[in-house]
Amino acid sequence: MWTPSDFTILVVDDDAALLDATLELLKREGYNVLTAPTGRVAVNICRRHEIHLILLDYCLPDLACEEIVRQVRAFDLEVQILLHTGYIQAPPRQLLHALAIQGYHAKMDGPEKLLVWVDAVLKNYTEIRARRNLENSLAVMSLAMEARDLETAGHTQRVIYLAERLGRAVGITGKQLDALRQGGYLHDLGKLCVPDAILLKPHRLDSVERTIMEAHAERGYKLAQRIPGIPKEALSVIRYHHERWDGTGYPFGLSGNDIPLLARIFAVCDVYDALVSNRPYKETLSHEEAMASLQEQSGYHFEPAILETFIAIFMYAKPPLLEPQNLPLSDSMESLSVDSRQ
Repeated sequence: MWTPSDFTILVVDDDAALLDATLELLKREGYNVLTAPTGRVAVNICRRHEIHLILLDYCLPDLACEEIVRQVRAFDLEVQILLHTGYIQAPPRQLLHALAIQGYHAKMDGPEKLLVWVDAVLKNYTEIRARRNLENSLAVMSLAMEARDLETAGHTQRVIYLAERLGRAVGITGKQLDALRQGGYLHDLGKLCVPDAILLKPHRLDSVERTIMEAHAERGYKLAQRIPGIPKEALSVIRYHHERWDGTGYPFGLSGNDIPLLARIFAVCDVYDALVSNRPYKETLSHEEAMASLQEQSGYHFEPAILETFIAIFMYAKPPLLEPQNLPLSDSMESLSVDSRQ
């Protein structure tokens, strides 16, 4: 739970009386407060101090509001910005959206409404920071998992890049997109429970070994449940990303829309990276061969609409991260039905 003393607010206003009054109001609430009479001073303060919220006068004599925000956003994407305006007409919604400004407060609405706005915006900040810290921790965990199996080095980074692009294209935003990334970081967590003799075997797995390997999805799900802050939708990626559209996947043989959407999205990206990567027991496919192989699995392994979107994005615009010369070793779709070490 946060307290006002955890945050520093920068108040920017050329009206000295209003600046002092706002300073005293926020200090009485327990916030750390800095002030600036001009836009240039404000930008310099933001460069020297960690600022959590900027309460920004909409009209300053030296720099336009838009320019101040652009300069600050160039080095701080997380700071919250609340416009403080004396105009009766609200700032354009397009402006607020384009500059990632959290909202505005009309000066004539008084101090109580201002404090409500400040509390709401800083709550938003804490949620953003918590998600960022969680993702940083998950990224470290994914690197540790990849260090155990050097042949999959870089796999997690690549599939998250693909999944985020694909997720946005099919309409995933906000917390759902966060969950897609978070689940992606941990999608192979269950492999920590797989013996090295199976995980690192240089040949195809037999039926017993394959059963043990396939259990990694459920085991990963149960391990991830114990991590504070992991949303249910992220857990669904870990648990269900090996399910298939036609019901022949694992661990539960779900089919169609019974498979959670984020898992259906992630599955396409996971398999693509497997196809274009290499393992000792199979050959690497080219980008074009991998796309053709994915298309053959439309309606079988993958939801047709999601696969169609993936093909549309990446068929002729291969991401730099996925250039063949930069690809570490991974796995292939060919091996999925008999090996399951994707």
